[in-house]
Amino acid sequence: MHIGLSRPKAPAPPIPDVDAAFVAHCAEAAGFESILYGEHPITPLSDGVTNVVHTEGVPYFQDAVVALARVSAATKRIKFGFGICIVVQHNPVRLAKQLAGLDYYSGGRLLVGIGTGWNRVETEALGGRFEQRWAQTEEAIELARALWTQDRVEHRGRFFKVDPVRCFPQPAQAGGPPILMGAGSDLALKRLAKYCDGWMPAFVTPDAIANGAQTIRAGRAKVRAFARELGREMNVVPVTAILRGDATRDDLKRFEDEGVERVAISLPYFETEAGARDKIEKLAAALL
Repeated sequence: MHIGLSRPKAPAPPIPDVDAAFVAHCAEAAGFESILYGEHPITPLSDGVTNVVHTEGVPYFQDAVVALARVSAATKRIKFGFGICIVVQHNPVRLAKQLAGLDYYSGGRLLVGIGTGWNRVETEALGGRFEQRWAQTEEAIELARALWTQDRVEHRGRFFKVDPVRCFPQPAQAGGPPILMGAGSDLALKRLAKYCDGWMPAFVTPDAIANGAQTIRAGRAKVRAFARELGREMNVVPVTAILRGDATRDDLKRFEDEGVERVAISLPYFETEAGARDKIEKLAAALL
């Protein structure tokens, strides 16, 4: 099982988020296999909506595409990606082009966890249709895969219309970077079975981490059943699990025994490059 990292909580403005290039360089030097960056381009001020992960509302993050471009340029071997990409907050053709470029120029190191977000203000400010965000996401992924694999693409869908175009370079990974579903409800797992390549669940409490292997076992069984109903074979369901909290070697062993491909440990909070290096080196000593 591979062990990677997931980005920490971002400092509150005006303190700048530590450059992803520096964080990834330290992670690679410490021996981690991968690093994931989530995205929230803006912080809505007009509501106090929170969720189980972001208990203080939508956080401030550095732009994820820019961050991953810097990661790619600053590293040689570490895999990197979105944990997660809020697909409806992007133009799908532009996003497909950006993801293809990240994968091509990094030599095929990109992972793409996807989701739809949970804040209406953020979603609608960036062009998403909040009530239709799952359908919009599915169509965007379909369009991206066409652009990644075909010489000529024409698309007529519910949300997007594209006259015949060509988009290059195409990704280094055959068929494009793996698309990993970031949610874990039954509806999300059915969507995974329909159009994703794997699963990226997050375990955000000690109890969730302790029961994570069982959760993954049950989720995989549901994905296989949903896939059969849809006429698709998914005998293998790759899992990249994000572990938030103080995961231990024993926790990791349970995930490894369950056949999890990768775990990404959420980094502790830091505000400086020195803090980032210190936290990463301590995690490496404890877990690698």
